[in-house]
Amino acid sequence: MLLKKRTVYLLVLLFIVTNSLTYFGTGAFYQRQDVTPPPAEPSVDWENIEEELRPFVEVLDILGDRFLEDVTREDLINAAISGMVDSLDDPQTSFLDPSNYEEMMIKIDGSFSGIGIEISAVDDYITVVSPIKNTPGEKAGLLAGDRIIAVDGEDIIGFTTMEAVKLMRGVEGTSVTLTVERDTLAEPLTFEITRGNIVVPSVFPEMVTDKIGYIQITTFDDHTGSDFQEALLQLETQDMRGLILDLRNNPGGLLDQAVKVGQEILPAGPITHMVDRDGNILQTYQSYGTDKDYPIVVLVNGASASASEIIAGAFQDTGTGTLVGTKTYGKATVQHLESLSNSAGIRYTVAKYQTPERRDIHGNGLEPDVLIELPEDYYLIQHGIMTDLKPEEEGTNVLFLQKMLLALDYTVQETSQYDSATEEAVRSFQQTNGLPVNGQTDQATREELSTQIDSKLAEMDTQRMKAIEILLEQMK
Repeated sequence: MLLKKRTVYLLVLLFIVTNSLTYFGTGAFYQRQDVTPPPAEPSVDWENIEEELRPFVEVLDILGDRFLEDVTREDLINAAISGMVDSLDDPQTSFLDPSNYEEMMIKIDGSFSGIGIEISAVDDYITVVSPIKNTPGEKAGLLAGDRIIAVDGEDIIGFTTMEAVKLMRGVEGTSVTLTVERDTLAEPLTFEITRGNIVVPSVFPEMVTDKIGYIQITTFDDHTGSDFQEALLQLETQDMRGLILDLRNNPGGLLDQAVKVGQEILPAGPITHMVDRDGNILQTYQSYGTDKDYPIVVLVNGASASASEIIAGAFQDTGTGTLVGTKTYGKATVQHLESLSNSAGIRYTVAKYQTPERRDIHGNGLEPDVLIELPEDYYLIQHGIMTDLKPEEEGTNVLFLQKMLLALDYTVQETSQYDSATEEAVRSFQQTNGLPVNGQTDQATREELSTQIDSKLAEMDTQRMKAIEILLEQMK
């Protein structure tokens, strides 16, 4: 027992001695280290650093040199900038690292160099949602539902969409090779595609009846103003007598493009006022147009924000358009976007917008003149199915399938399980539409479902139907 006690005492003593040595050894080392670099080899020009910035640079040096784990100065600086920006508590003010800044510039420009496909990550596979019309991807033969398993020989299973996009984008005129799995084929396909300049459309016109035109604007990018002008002229030359302007789910974008749209379709007068924090007008953007000789209905919802709210608010204030849908988002601040020296960028708020009648949209949104909701299942049915489904499977995709079948008047229950009733409904759908009858939701079945659901969604779009009803009444 005495021996055990002695051993314990010795261990404790040894622990105290070694820790003391560690303390005095490292303590002496850190006490000898000056926060500033030695005068002989300065890493920072301290004479030219403002006094209030010195603590920041000191911490940067300390962590970069002495922190236990490896950390780069770039990571520390980016984290510091992010913290500074986050402290402002403004969701519209943000630091954009180089990759996010590049994506932001692509959204603003509305174009990029690549192959032209929309993709989504589905069950660890980068899956083609749809090829963009008249792009290298479409011309090469890529189809919705194709699973991209490799890019230039590099396996991308498990990649995020952003990681995959970086591999597929590149300089215009260069080529990229995609290895693709397609459900109808046993072996993968190989596509060698030459990258091109891809312009992402934001304006979509059509005639919904003989006399009623429809223009959807999905965002306001560098091409929106000119594309809208062309679309409006196209419809007007088809003897349009009423117009639906669809700004639903439009998050906004460039102010100058919203102004260009407004100048095409709003009467002469203010489109919007830019005001400072105290409500003083900094600038007023004007329309020099004339009243249109046809009625206009503007569709809005909770995802209509910023530039789309500017246009909707101008229609409401001037009494030249009827707002139909649900209350808008209520984001009406002005952001500037500036690049930084490290290829990153910063977006920051500088002012607010007001409507022509000086109404403050920000934080309030716009109440529609005619409030009408979409059916509860509208967006769920619109979602689509990006992967094959078989009997006995279960999950969200099966629920989407069942909702689609119900919308098309097939008898199923919303169980999220690919049960016998769902299999029978799929067989019935396949037989009705001349497809191979196997009870599985394969690619051919998914494509036909998508086609028929598109037509059904138009019937379920209560907001658009209400717009048509209002226009027909006003056109009498």
